[in-house]
Amino acid sequence: MSVPRKSRRVRTALAACLLAFPLAAAGPADATAEVSLVGRWDVLVTIHTGEPPQQAPQICDFTPDHQLHCMTKPGVPPLEGDGIWTQTGRGTFSFWITHPEVNGSINASHLGKVTRTRFTTKAIAYIYRPDGTPLLGPVQVEAEAKRL
Repeated sequence: MSVPRKSRRVRTALAACLLAFPLAAAGPADATAEVSLVGRWDVLVTIHTGEPPQQAPQICDFTPDHQLHCMTKPGVPPLEGDGIWTQTGRGTFSFWITHPEVNGSINASHLGKVTRTRFTTKAIAYIYRPDGTPLLGPVQVEAEAKRL
């Protein structure tokens, strides 16, 4: 039995569209790599708990499994932190980080923009006592980073 000519054309056009869609959706091969957070970053965090604001220079590692770990640079009081991150769009991301301390913990939620070599974020942080009761917040936080 022969398939009508019009039906074959429709199926051929549909197949061509379906095959082309994944290629168009993927975009250029390096589009994702250009905005990836994965890697090590030199980060300056500014915390607005008073005047002047506090600054915390850190080194942060963003891993392919969406984990992050930050540690303060030598010569600065230690403030390590761990968290999770996600890419939210082309050149945008968010991450949540907690910094456990002897006197409690600091939890912050960051929204940011990233390029191949830099990122910036704005965040809201909350500071908690060791028993988990709130101490201070919301606190405005910003971060600027350069890829290492």
